[in-house]
Amino acid sequence: MFFGALSVADKRIAHIEKQGETRPDANWITPGFIDVHTHGIGPYTAVSGEGAKGMATFAPPTGLTGVCPTLAAESPERLLAFVKEVAELAKSPDPNITKIIGSHLEGPFIDYTHRGGMDKRLVRGADMAEARRLLEAADGTLKLMTVSPEVDGAESVINLMSRAGVTVSMGHTGCSKEQKDMAVAAGATQVCHLFDTFDGRLVEHGVSKPCLADCVLIDDRLQKEIICDGIHVPQELVTLAHRAAGAVHLIAITDSLAGAGLPPGSTFPMADGRMMVMTDVARLADNPESIVGSCLTMDKVFRNLITRFGFTPVEAAKMAATNPAKSCHEGHVRGSLKVGLFADIAIISPEFDVQETILEGNTIYAR
Repeated sequence: MFFGALSVADKRIAHIEKQGETRPDANWITPGFIDVHTHGIGPYTAVSGEGAKGMATFAPPTGLTGVCPTLAAESPERLLAFVKEVAELAKSPDPNITKIIGSHLEGPFIDYTHRGGMDKRLVRGADMAEARRLLEAADGTLKLMTVSPEVDGAESVINLMSRAGVTVSMGHTGCSKEQKDMAVAAGATQVCHLFDTFDGRLVEHGVSKPCLADCVLIDDRLQKEIICDGIHVPQELVTLAHRAAGAVHLIAITDSLAGAGLPPGSTFPMADGRMMVMTDVARLADNPESIVGSCLTMDKVFRNLITRFGFTPVEAAKMAATNPAKSCHEGHVRGSLKVGLFADIAIISPEFDVQETILEGNTIYAR
């Protein structure tokens, strides 16, 4: 990190010049943020192409230059429709909104007992025929898929997806260490929202046994997603992840729902008809103790990483841009401030306000 200048030509970073040491009054120039795990932002939800485009239209003021709209377990028909519609948007991008990189399916091949808020009627064993149909419909734009390693057929689907260029993320799981290692051998490279929907340590005769989260933390073959609001993952566990895995192995996500980025008190219906209200997180309107999701945006993630969790600005940029870009197979063209890469840039004030968002050299938001 240093004080300097950056120039852009033909959509790409053309030159970076160091002009001195950092200055506390200067804006930060960071890679544009990329969210690989978000279910909604603003009034929009990732249930269709229309919803995905709405998310991408709302997102530029948050510094977001790339997004993978995320759909949880759904019927085979709705999943197919979703990946087809997102594929059309990804292949015909609108240069004036956040880039829709591709889709993320959080399911449907999820362990029933670790499904979290997913509809119990929609989670199911891993099905190769369904997986092939999804790959065909997505036509190369399915970027991530979350699978529970312990469900029937998981190994074959993980292998199929990874060989097709899909990042497979292990999540909503109570799998054993052996099942985790099987999934990694089959091609899994990521972990869905570490610490959330994970079982805790078992204590036998006063001796703690390593739990799945422990095993994942020290496995450098795996990138770990973390929801960075300080509520889904308490500060102590974020610190543990920082020290055990390092920023190089962590991906900052929002896992946000519709309402993220809107004023506190905003209410939205959930898929099952229950109402949720945006406070510090998304909570059930009639039971505020029940957390149903995040209302983070990526500019808040960047701020929290630095001011609440003790990451350096360089580490925060790595977690909010560079590592997510690699996760969705875009690291060779975006996600870092390097000459020759696309000029995807967020300009952030010392007070953590987004001043400008630039996608491929084109300003898509200016404060």
